[in-house]
Amino acid sequence: MLFTSSCMRKPLRLLTLLAFLAGARTQGADALNDEAKPPEVALENTEARSIASKIEGRTYGLLVALPDGYAESTRSYPVLYVLDGWHFPLVYFLAEEGVYSKKIPHLIVVTLDHGAGQKPRGTVMDLRRLDFTPTKVPGDDYSGGADKFLAFMEAELIPYVDATYRTDRTDRALLGHSYGGLFAIYALLHQPDLFGRIVAASPSLGWDGGALIKAAPGLLMQGKFRTRIDFSYGSEELGEEKLESVQPFFWTLEALKPEGLDYRFTIYPGENHNSVRPNSFSGGLAWVYGQTLGPTGIQGAERK
Repeated sequence: MLFTSSCMRKPLRLLTLLAFLAGARTQGADALNDEAKPPEVALENTEARSIASKIEGRTYGLLVALPDGYAESTRSYPVLYVLDGWHFPLVYFLAEEGVYSKKIPHLIVVTLDHGAGQKPRGTVMDLRRLDFTPTKVPGDDYSGGADKFLAFMEAELIPYVDATYRTDRTDRALLGHSYGGLFAIYALLHQPDLFGRIVAASPSLGWDGGALIKAAPGLLMQGKFRTRIDFSYGSEELGEEKLESVQPFFWTLEALKPEGLDYRFTIYPGENHNSVRPNSFSGGLAWVYGQTLGPTGIQGAERK
């Protein structure tokens, strides 16, 4: 594994530095234009890092937000892992707002980036589909890589984050949307002790004819859970997220009621697959952090 960092706690430039550094600045008019350019918007207490995975054979960007007072403190903090780099500004705000609203604790937020803003959009979408989907679909070379991505998170990413920051290793969360939400449920079923809190927004459970739904009963009966998970959809979802396609998974949960697994299922009226994210993320984070994780599951939680 190779790790690199570009540590900018105050602040992380949201626009890539490559364009800024490319080429030499000229004198005269260009210099005057540079002086007149307003400063870029920046986020406090943030860092940009990268991790080269031996398991995946690829490099991922890491967008990290540290809680207020981290540099002056000696305490350890829970970690929230977020899938898809474009969610970083939204989750950064929600984490800050959640603390001030007394809904969630101070967190370290680690957002995994497939190269949004640097690679062509089609390439980014292909790579995330490869990493987040649990089964390979005939004719789609960018599918079925969830097992390797989960191995990367467990064996490379999480140890790196734990070694780099003061983390509470007993309190780890995962947030994903769409294929990212599908992966979050895959992680719950295949590695139930890795994340104690999960937000799965509009998970694409209809992928490959509902393959993960079909595998769920056996995995749920085998798993040993101490997990709190929030599922949500918009009422106007279509395709692989259409409610008719995904409801069998929740019927399975209701039938089995796995010990140690506490869950909530919410439908947000009038929201579609994309517009549901602010509600899903905000409500989901508040709910999964609403109870304390105990040695045998959620303490004092009510099943929804």
